[in-house]
Amino acid sequence: MTTTPVVAAMMVVALGCAAAFEYAPDLAGRYCSTRPRGCCKGRQDDCTVPILDTLCYCDDFCNHTRSEDCCPDFLPFCKHINVPVAPAPIKNCYANGQTYKYGETVNINCNECRCQESNGKTQMMCSSNECLVDTYILDTLRHQAHRFGWSAGNYSEFWGRRYDEGLQLRLGTLHSKRKILQMKPLKAAFQRGKLRRSYDAREVWGKYISKPIDQGWCGASWAITTVQVTTDRFGIMSKRAIGDVLSPQHLLSCNNLNQQGCQGGHLTRAWNWIRKFGLITEECYPWEGRMSTCAVPKKKKETMAQCPSRVRSNNDHTTKTRLHRVGPVYRVATEEGIMHEILTSGPVQAVMKVSRDFFMYKSGVYKCSNLASGSRTGYHSVRIVGWGEEYQGGRIVKYWIASNSWGSWWGENGYFRILKGVDECEIEDFVIAAWADIDDFDVTGNPLGYDVFLLNGPKSNSV
Repeated sequence: MTTTPVVAAMMVVALGCAAAFEYAPDLAGRYCSTRPRGCCKGRQDDCTVPILDTLCYCDDFCNHTRSEDCCPDFLPFCKHINVPVAPAPIKNCYANGQTYKYGETVNINCNECRCQESNGKTQMMCSSNECLVDTYILDTLRHQAHRFGWSAGNYSEFWGRRYDEGLQLRLGTLHSKRKILQMKPLKAAFQRGKLRRSYDAREVWGKYISKPIDQGWCGASWAITTVQVTTDRFGIMSKRAIGDVLSPQHLLSCNNLNQQGCQGGHLTRAWNWIRKFGLITEECYPWEGRMSTCAVPKKKKETMAQCPSRVRSNNDHTTKTRLHRVGPVYRVATEEGIMHEILTSGPVQAVMKVSRDFFMYKSGVYKCSNLASGSRTGYHSVRIVGWGEEYQGGRIVKYWIASNSWGSWWGENGYFRILKGVDECEIEDFVIAAWADIDDFDVTGNPLGYDVFLLNGPKSNSV
């Protein structure tokens, strides 16, 4: 097949213009087609159309000088040649070492981000939530663990959650300092010099010290710690005769007057409720991690209660369990006073102020890093089970051993250590407990060698 010189010349002109055409895609439109005389043959210097602040040409000669002289619609209109439009340059966004397509929406930690154009640049535009796991704080703690005295970790349970969710649903203690100051601490006689330098109730009492559980996304630390301290003290004060694990769900669901369930609760009201109505066992009323309708009748003088129907077998309509009550709640003050109370009576309940870095605690002796200064804080109930000391940088560091309620996957198998004797995070401000009422359990005698006053607890100093 042969090609005539004229056709060949037209192909060269057309291809040259198409290959070298440099007008931006957004200049495409009607130019030559708007001329009354349309396109021009050969060379005609007045065969032009205004474009921007210059002229473009619609004659055959436009491609012989500078191809960009041709109007954008020269080839399709004048030569009837469809020129493929060059695709717009791909606009991607780069963040966290990854590439995201233009218009793509993704979640980065607790924020929703979209790859879009802003101020002439293509970039990830994200919501501005304060995240529970802050990468700056986490990286700083990891690289300077020796400076802070404890190490941090990134927990998958917390990643992608907002900090306000952590404060609302992972804590859960309604704290009134004014009322707490009205509660006078119990005065106990002891010799400070005889207090041990270290003590761990878990090593002494073994299985009678309840294990940390996970409150889930339910602000119920107030219920869990109250019940677990009660469980521990029944085992200790009965000299291991009572090993029942008591039900936090019972307290959460049934102590609902002036309490807020998974939105938080008051500790003194929780203790007073147990004193009046008592607790059944965890086996009888398992933990659900959510607020539910109370399934146990509240009767002050009863010693037994029936298990909720949902945990009874189809043929068992009489399953009952004994109710466990406590004496009046009392407050314990001073570092030595708290140590003496744990040593002689069992674990205690403490309220601490929580900052964002506490959620990232992994191991070591915790102290607030101040890396999250300016962020909100919340109050949380924990259980102190002992104390100890260790060397750090050539000096002795004293600490409390405390149980959290975030599960064994957090911290040191569900526990954490925190500076002792300096009221770190206000943990020594409000420490309370109550004596286990073991009279209905056929446990006779004075299990710890204390007088009747201490066994019955103080007359009443609760608020």
